[in-house]
Formats: sequence, structure tokens, C-alpha cells
Amino acid sequence: MKKILVAALILGLTACDTSSNPEKQKMKDSPPIIKISLHEDINDVIARSPMPFKPDCLAAVGVCWHEISRSPNSKELPIASIKTGVHTLLLNNASRISTVIFDRFGSQIENIEIVLRGLPDNSLHTNHQNAIYQLIDGIQRAGWIHYYRRSDPRVSGKEMDKIHTPREVLGKFTSSHPWLDPNYRIDINRWLKVGSFYNWYFYNNGSYLHLRAWRRLSKKHPDERGTYLISLNFSTEAEFWRTPFQGEDKLRWKELIPDVLAVAKKQREELEAKARAAGIEIDESYQDPLIKELNL
Repeated sequence: MKKILVAALILGLTACDTSSNPEKQKMKDSPPIIKISLHEDINDVIARSPMPFKPDCLAAVGVCWHEISRSPNSKELPIASIKTGVHTLLLNNASRISTVIFDRFGSQIENIEIVLRGLPDNSLHTNHQNAIYQLIDGIQRAGWIHYYRRSDPRVSGKEMDKIHTPREVLGKFTSSHPWLDPNYRIDINRWLKVGSFYNWYFYNNGSYLHLRAWRRLSKKHPDERGTYLISLNFSTEAEFWRTPFQGEDKLRWKELIPDVLAVAKKQREELEAKARAAGIEIDESYQDPLIKELNL
């Protein structure tokens, strides 16, 4: 099979999927590439990184934060390279690349946060929107698939005209709202009604990705301009599913998660039944990804 090179280029953000070695994408004068992947040992990442990770550890609780952080105003920001299976997602203008390592879970990377430098402050909302949708396009080309949170109804963006509330479906808050289905683009009026926070969810080969955008309106031209902060949070399957638990329960997530999934399933079924009764189509083709460690 031929290797595929796909790039989504936008004013301040770039997402690129390449099955080839990311180093081949690096030209002589290009920014440094920070290669960091889920499941690999943090020490290997630190050893090969062209930029130093700054550690911040609390030995008493067995946790270390490792971070590369640069001012968004820096002339040269690194490229974050995240590999999942045969795909590599390259993210330009990374102002922060960080991971948290807990001794009790070993030295493998279970989470990655990437904060990107976006467009200049108080750019047009339409330009921010275009930039984010092109980032989403790059994410999807890198093999990431739309994920519905387990308790949310499977209502796709195709049904958005039947949903008039930007954060709820039939009076119930949903994280996977139809207006923010990554496979559909909303108009700027809906975009502004969503509020200050935008959330998109994806999965890929047992890993999960939460793309977030935070919006601050311009004081002078709030309906036209704003400032946006973009972050991407990658999680392994274990990290994603132990998140609801606290303390020692995190170590028992495999034992505890079936009850959580049962509650979520019931919530989804009840809301989907109401949606069908209201003439809203359910995306029956969508099936929840298996939890590989549980085969659920």
C-alpha cells in the first residue's frame, strides 16, 4: 500500500497525517519535532527530544509532570508528533506539550496534553471556525473517529435542525452534542450560540482524544471577533476509563467500570427513546468501540 501524506494547513494551526517517518517531513530550517506517543516510556521520549522537558515531581505522592512550554508569542514553536498505529498526527505551533506520570501506573505515557498557538487575538470568529474545522479534518485524516460519550444519545449532526438547544438534547445535557459532530459543519450563528467551550471527542485504535476550544469574545466586536485557546488531550484506554474514579479505585477500574457502563447505557437508551418519539433519527450505524482490556 502506498504511503499517504495528508496535510491540513491553516493560518495558525496545522494537523498532518503521515505514515512515513516524521523526520522526513523536517526541512533544514523547520521547527524541532517532539515525538511523543501513548504507551511509550517517558524516559525514551526525554532522551530523544530535541528540546528539554522540564520535570516537576512530588515524590510524596509519586507523581511527575513533564512539560515543554514556550510563550505563544515565540517566533519558533515546536511541532508535536503523535503516532497512533500507522498514522502520525503532526501539530504545528505547540506552545505546551505535557504528560503526567504516576509511579503506581509505571513509566509509560498514559496521557498527553498539547496546547496550540491559534490565530491572533481578536481575529474574526469565522477565521477561528475555519481553522478549527481544518484541524478537525487533519485529525480525522490521521485515523481518529467521532466518539459518542456512552451516556449520550447517538444523534448525529444530520439532525441538527431538529435540535434548538446548543448544549442539551430534549432537556438533557449531552457532551456529544449534534451541533459539534465533527463530521458536520455548523453555521456561524449556531457556532456563537454554543457558548465559551467547544468539545469534540474521537477514538483511534484503543486511544481517545478530546479536542477543546475555549472562546473569549472581543469587548469591542463580540459578534464578530474573539480569542480562542485550543488544546488536545490524548488518553490511553486505561487512563480514559479510570478517570471517573478517585484514589485507590483507579487501580480497580476494570472491576468497577461495568457498573458505570450499565448506568450510561440506560441513560442513552432512555434519551434515544425520547428522541425517536420526537422524530429525531438515531445513528444506529454507530457502535461503541470495544474496551480492549475488558473486551466490552
